[in-house]
Amino acid sequence: MTAVRNLVVNKSRIKKIVRSGLPLTITTFTLSHEDEVYIEQVLTVFLKEAGHEKLKDYIVYCVRELAVNAKKANTKRIYFMEQGLNLADPDDYYVGMAHFKENTMNNIARYLQKQKKKGLYIKVILQIKNNIINVEVRNNAAVTKPELTRIRDKLTRSRQYNSPDDAMSQAPDDSEGAGLGLVILVLMLKKMGLGEDSFDILSDGTETVARIMIPLEHGHKQF
Repeated sequence: MTAVRNLVVNKSRIKKIVRSGLPLTITTFTLSHEDEVYIEQVLTVFLKEAGHEKLKDYIVYCVRELAVNAKKANTKRIYFMEQGLNLADPDDYYVGMAHFKENTMNNIARYLQKQKKKGLYIKVILQIKNNIINVEVRNNAAVTKPELTRIRDKLTRSRQYNSPDDAMSQAPDDSEGAGLGLVILVLMLKKMGLGEDSFDILSDGTETVARIMIPLEHGHKQF
């Protein structure tokens, strides 16, 4: 199931998909505000049908963070291409990221249209399979080795913190403006009572996949 552009939430269809175990897919190229609202509404219906409505605010935050990161990764591909730089080259990466944020944010509409023209998408996929709620955010820009190293480092460090204050007391790697985002995401999962194996980011060579896994019988904390 792919979201249609009128962004109307079909509750009965979502419920049928949850019961059938089929994947529910929302695809966007620009992740507009309307897209974010639609994704939140779909997540609300999906989690309620799965019996985990109380996790909604946490999962919505996590999906939004991952979707924004995927959108930024797609923007980065267009930016580096225009600059004639190689993302996989550490020296080029350093040069490109020096002004990436300011240069793209000043003209983000143009970059988003170029991403759409290039077919660079963001997909949110929800599925219940083998008694696991799988929440995935995918984008078709495979993560490079330098990027994955930074992500792994953030995840490793974030698992040492117990609160956002702990994380903020140490200067995160904010070369991409997302130093605290993944840290807070991991803290959210920890507060939900989920272990380290509940979240991962990987690449299959063509897509970057961020995956959250929640056991269907998960006895989550009472919030």
